[in-house]
Amino acid sequence: MGYFRTLSATVLVSAAMATSGFAATLLAVNDASNTLVSIDTDTSAVTTIGALGTGLSFGGLAYDGNSGTLYMVGGRSNNSLYTVDTGTGAATLVGSHGITDMFGLAFDTTNNVLYGSVFGGNTPLYTIDTATGAATASTPAMSARIGSLGYNSTNDTLYGLSAGSGDLFEIDRTSGAQTLLGNGGFVNNAGLAVDDSTGIVFAADHSGNLFSYDPNNAFARTTLATGLGQLTGLTVLAEAPPAVPLPAGLPLLIGGIAAFGFMRRRKTA
Repeated sequence: MGYFRTLSATVLVSAAMATSGFAATLLAVNDASNTLVSIDTDTSAVTTIGALGTGLSFGGLAYDGNSGTLYMVGGRSNNSLYTVDTGTGAATLVGSHGITDMFGLAFDTTNNVLYGSVFGGNTPLYTIDTATGAATASTPAMSARIGSLGYNSTNDTLYGLSAGSGDLFEIDRTSGAQTLLGNGGFVNNAGLAVDDSTGIVFAADHSGNLFSYDPNNAFARTTLATGLGQLTGLTVLAEAPPAVPLPAGLPLLIGGIAAFGFMRRRKTA
């Protein structure tokens, strides 16, 4: 009878696996057309979602998976915080953060904090009030020019990328200290994002390049695609996929195994 218990458990686990999963989509901004776009990391296909309805230059994106809210800062030409509709691309003004050249944006879903960074040396890491847009310096000045931010909730780590030099850092959110993780060469002004399910760090830059950094290989950089347009801002939109239907006949098989086990118990009682 132990065999049938094991078989039943195996079938049930397999059924559960068939209905579970994780899907991740990259969202970015096309700086030339002021539109929100999605990027398929398997094919590198770029799909336009819709117009933002506001001008920006080197702006940043960050997705709060806790509330399902996409945030955006306007970059060089626009010192404001917005929310963005992930379905239409339409941006809604939250308020002014008042910081020149704030390009980097990341949402810490562990502590519910929105962080911003400036593309300029000797500037602090900022926290941003999601209700008003107001920015507050949260660390001493950082030496590197951190124009991109990304957050990994799995290991509670904030990453920063320095455009130009291409240096990828881990950033201490209290001291602002930057620990160099890797360098893959020149990167134009870029957006940064982390896929929590794999730990892979992505960057999409203003020259139309899509890069990945592998945490299992000393953050070695791979060029995934080129010619994708003037991309800025980057974030991972994590969504639970629809339930996968059980294979045909599986419910009957499970029921049959359960009934057979019940009959064996009666015979041996």
